[in-house]
Amino acid sequence: MSELRRSAVDAALALLIRVAGAGLVFGLQILLARLMPMDGYGGFVTLWTWMLALGSFAALGFAESSVRFLPRYHLRGHTALLQGYWRFGLAVVLGTSALAALIAAALALGIGALDGPGLMVLLVALGLPFLALEYYLEGVARSFGWFRLAAIPVYILRPILIGGTCLALHASGVVLTLPVIGAVLIGAMALVAAGLGLIIAGRMRAMAAPGQAAPSRRQQRLWLVTSLPLLLLSGLEDLTLYADVLLLSLLAGPEQVGLYFAAARALALAGFVAYAMTLVAGRRFALDLAGRSRAQLQQSVLQTTRLTFWATLLAVGATLLVGPFLLAAFGPDYIGGQVVMVILGAGMVIRAMAGQAGEVLIVAGRQREGLAIGFGVLTVTVLLCLALVPAMGIAGAATATAIAMACRTAALIVVLQRTEGLRVASFGLPQLRPA
Repeated sequence: MSELRRSAVDAALALLIRVAGAGLVFGLQILLARLMPMDGYGGFVTLWTWMLALGSFAALGFAESSVRFLPRYHLRGHTALLQGYWRFGLAVVLGTSALAALIAAALALGIGALDGPGLMVLLVALGLPFLALEYYLEGVARSFGWFRLAAIPVYILRPILIGGTCLALHASGVVLTLPVIGAVLIGAMALVAAGLGLIIAGRMRAMAAPGQAAPSRRQQRLWLVTSLPLLLLSGLEDLTLYADVLLLSLLAGPEQVGLYFAAARALALAGFVAYAMTLVAGRRFALDLAGRSRAQLQQSVLQTTRLTFWATLLAVGATLLVGPFLLAAFGPDYIGGQVVMVILGAGMVIRAMAGQAGEVLIVAGRQREGLAIGFGVLTVTVLLCLALVPAMGIAGAATATAIAMACRTAALIVVLQRTEGLRVASFGLPQLRPA
């Protein structure tokens, strides 16, 4: 089987896992919306979004730099560097995220952690180390092509744990308040991160060679200096992804936040298409660069663009057709989110036109350009949300996000053409056979 075809099969497998995960997450959101009042569900949405937005920052860019370094070390048989990166990254992520959590927890206790913003800060702080570890381990799994290991614990097992625990608590008469939901979320993340860490640690030990030397301080500085810009790059990407919900939580009431989030969740399947390609694209690009095959890299870029665009287009169209039924599952108060689904769906299709160009920037070492794009897109999102949300409500937030997605696509296409000479946009059908 050719590498391109193998990548397509891996992407399809990852997509199937994410589709199953999407069904579980969607069911979990419906369950929580039914078990909690609308303002309580909005509080849960705000908590979960802040956790996801800050989790990649706490991983310090090592989840992304692992995709750049580990495939290259593995291909070239540099076992000592492989093991050294794994241990160094694990130590840095755990130590830094724990320190950040302690500082945030102290801040929360200082402003009052029993209710309001202080409670939200405390819950985010407690979950941050587990989420940071989860991000890092997922990046390591992607680097070795362990796509099922990267996806199943986080996107299949975690929602099952959360949903099952919430059902059991509700059946026992426990009211699902924000502290209770926060404790369930943090516990599920801790279990998933611990299990995933044990599995990957066992696999890494199996690849270790006896008597290998520890990496030098110079090598560790290289890993750190390379990862830190990716911290900003990944963090900006996540902040941009969740900026609409975060700004809504500041500009509107929890009921509007819950309504918007329900519409976004109903459209989540289309977003998982791009994620499925991300699982395999970064490793594919890194191997092409390690093999110094520029033509192969260009072919891989175009192939992933075609797969991402057409799969996203089909997924968005199918989801919008059944959108009213998906929203009705949350309850009659959520039907008004249809306009949000249409606007965000258009933005997703435009975003997919750039394929996996963001992964190309990472593996090619173009952190500076990626940061510039990330800052620009986040700025556009924030300014447009501030301008449109007061006038248009949740439709304004969706419009701001869609415009920001279009700006990102245009910027990635232009930057990669000028810096790497790579053509990104392609509307041809995917090819599963080698040329």
